[in-house]
Amino acid sequence: MMRFALAFALLATPAVAQEDMIIDQSKVYVSEPSACEALEKQGIDAWIETDFLALTFDGGIQSMEFHCNFYDIKSRPNTPLLFVDAVCEMPGEVYPDILAIAPQSEDAIQVVSSYDAMMVTAGNYPPPGPTTNPGVTIYTRCDNLSEIPVD
Repeated sequence: MMRFALAFALLATPAVAQEDMIIDQSKVYVSEPSACEALEKQGIDAWIETDFLALTFDGGIQSMEFHCNFYDIKSRPNTPLLFVDAVCEMPGEVYPDILAIAPQSEDAIQVVSSYDAMMVTAGNYPPPGPTTNPGVTIYTRCDNLSEIPVD
């Protein structure tokens, strides 16, 4: 019986380690890792040369012609997961979205959009690559930025 309890405890260890990851909500996250340096050097002009999404917890998700405002960010004790209510806009389109945000690694987060997942399932968006679930975008943390430079 003691061996069973020890084996069970060892199996549970990786889940505990992942729960220890914390999402730094004070940093900028980008969908293209090279965008961190571009934003630092060029500010908002970085979007002219590179197509990427930027996420800040104060400003939401933005790109050249796309923006999602975060209206509510919810968390629970003992889990690094975040639940976000958002309203997103593209030229000529406004829609609500629900996002689930989870740590992907020490310097990256996974953002799952219910709207994007639904659009892939309906056939309106192309399916993602073979290793990505519908609606998932990986964002890399820009350790050099705490806001998007505007100047």
